[in-house]
Amino acid sequence: MTTGKFGRRRRIGALLCLGMLPMHMPAHAAEIDTSTAERIGRLDHELSRTEGLRQAKRLQIAYSHYAQFGLWNEMADLFARQGELVVGTDKAKGRNAILAYLRQHFGGGRMGLLPGEVATRMQLTPVISLAPDGRSAKGRWHEVSMLGKAGGEARWEGGISENDYVLEDGVWKIARLHLYPMYAGSYEDGWRNIQDDLPVVPFHYTARSAGIPIPPTPAGTRIDAAPTDQAAALARLREIEARLARLSAEDAVMRLQNAYGYYVDQKMWTDVTDLFAKDGTLEIAGTGIYRGEQSIRRSFGNIASNGLLKGEVNEHLQMEMIVTVAPGGEEAWARGFQLGMLGQNHVGGWWTQAIFENHYVREGGLWRIKAMRLFPRLRSDYYQGWTKSQLPEPVPAKGYEPDSASTITLPAGQSWIPAFNYPNPVTGKAASYPDGATVLGVAPQAAKASAGEAATAPGGIDAAHLDRLETELAHARARDGAENISHAFGYYLDDFNWDGSSALFARTGRRGKYQVGFYVGPERIRTAELTQYGPPRTPRNFIQIHLRIQPVIDVEPGGLGAKLRTRLFSFSSRNDGPGSFQSGMYPNDRIVLEDGVWKFQHQSIDELYFRSDGYKNGWAKVPDPNPKQFAPDRTPSVMDKLRAAYPPDVDILDMGIRAVGFGPGPEFIDFPNVKPMWFHYANPVSGRLPPNYCPNHSTCYQAKPLFEDQAPTR
Repeated sequence: MTTGKFGRRRRIGALLCLGMLPMHMPAHAAEIDTSTAERIGRLDHELSRTEGLRQAKRLQIAYSHYAQFGLWNEMADLFARQGELVVGTDKAKGRNAILAYLRQHFGGGRMGLLPGEVATRMQLTPVISLAPDGRSAKGRWHEVSMLGKAGGEARWEGGISENDYVLEDGVWKIARLHLYPMYAGSYEDGWRNIQDDLPVVPFHYTARSAGIPIPPTPAGTRIDAAPTDQAAALARLREIEARLARLSAEDAVMRLQNAYGYYVDQKMWTDVTDLFAKDGTLEIAGTGIYRGEQSIRRSFGNIASNGLLKGEVNEHLQMEMIVTVAPGGEEAWARGFQLGMLGQNHVGGWWTQAIFENHYVREGGLWRIKAMRLFPRLRSDYYQGWTKSQLPEPVPAKGYEPDSASTITLPAGQSWIPAFNYPNPVTGKAASYPDGATVLGVAPQAAKASAGEAATAPGGIDAAHLDRLETELAHARARDGAENISHAFGYYLDDFNWDGSSALFARTGRRGKYQVGFYVGPERIRTAELTQYGPPRTPRNFIQIHLRIQPVIDVEPGGLGAKLRTRLFSFSSRNDGPGSFQSGMYPNDRIVLEDGVWKFQHQSIDELYFRSDGYKNGWAKVPDPNPKQFAPDRTPSVMDKLRAAYPPDVDILDMGIRAVGFGPGPEFIDFPNVKPMWFHYANPVSGRLPPNYCPNHSTCYQAKPLFEDQAPTR
């Protein structure tokens, strides 16, 4: 879909066709004052820049979606005319060369995938920086790949890409995708660093620029002509309102879907069903359809008891969403990827993968799930891997059967593709599939949703109306700012870049350290990191990767601050053996604008919710915790040493109930026991409060505030 000032003629034409603008403007239209006209022009210009940044993200996620099903032609179409694909030392330039490379190196010379083939190339944690002129952008992503063919070798691969995006012929495209491979290995043996001394992948951003994803428009930049009369201004505002409504809907749908994943993780089934419309449906392809609240609750089967059992791992990572909003902004569709890490200690562990193609509606001002369609792609035993173990979906037990049969049949022994609900972001055409491919669950409504834009006519043009629109834009930008610094922080931790990570904090920003407490201010935070971990290691033969994913973001009124919850998807990589997994949660972070730069006001991690006992043992063969780990005569841990050498500004032991299960001592809870899970938000639909609710970390069950936040500054 064309967005921004370069696509205005096409958008105005679409609105005319829809009958939403008058075909003939009056010969003597009412005048509009110059300051108002210029303000509308600036708003349009800045909105176009925000849309450009979002389009860069959409391109990269579409790249991953197409890769999952071997649509190499669609991937190649995402590149500019002279676009480049660089993977390690391999290079391809131009669409035809890129297509040939993808088909040969990713597809084994074929279009599409073989039955049972896994080609998952997750694109995670983007840090996107728009160029000042708004016509190009740079992005950093972490790629995690799960690859292999049924009966063959399963593999892990991963690395960081530093990419360039460009606006070409009014459409955003990938100018250069440069993947730096970092780790790889067979599933049987696990992944390892690919070099003895792993180099740091160059950064396109600094800590400051990460907090300014959309820099100020340079002085003297030509902005599209402001509307010259009242009728032109109203037409422009209709268009602006439709575009802002689309951004708002995208953000709301992503928030809703990510919240769904967290509720499923914790088996909070009442909260899960609250997210659906009253007549909502859940269809599991090949299994059946559940209709309405009671049936959807039943779909979870005999695991539908509330809360996790000891040693249970029920992670449902929601990732890589592309949202398509219908004209009018009251309906939307999303395609995304769900990675499951499931099991129970001493029972078994499983990987699952599913594609979701969901339909959402806005009812009474609240977004709800109208129809969820899950396409199970993979279920495999952790201890065998996805090429040796491809298990069928469990058959619902008696009493848990669906209300009706699935409308989708998963063909046995064949390769299949869930139909794409969105057009290619570059060509604007529906996805084309390999010859003979079985395409499931066609959803023509979603494909049509991007064909035109609708908006209600603004009630008038006054300062209050423009204030509201500018605030809506600020809200959209706050989400992008929150994501940027959240992801930048993870990359800096990976590299032991304490200068960079600490510079992401506001002057009174605070960082919570596991089992220790809070350090306030960038310099105190930097010194704490150096005291605990030391400078970057040489040689760099071990890395701990910190992927902060699945954000639930709540922008504060005015768009000058936001709260966010993110999942820590973390794993290590080393030279001398395979890595291992662990999980944490940043449940209650807050970001704030400080002199026009997004920074952390508050950040704290709760961990570990699950961990693996090395790669071979996984998360289902974990020994019970050492009962003497906090004995007075214990060998000091790195956290003990930090506390002694550099005491925190606020000790975690002074946090009261909020520290139960996390502070060092007899109340500490370690996997396979179940830690408490905290939330900063109520249920997005019902408003139900979670059992552990903490909207403000500084006052959470405290007799008096422990911290003081600074006022935002533009």
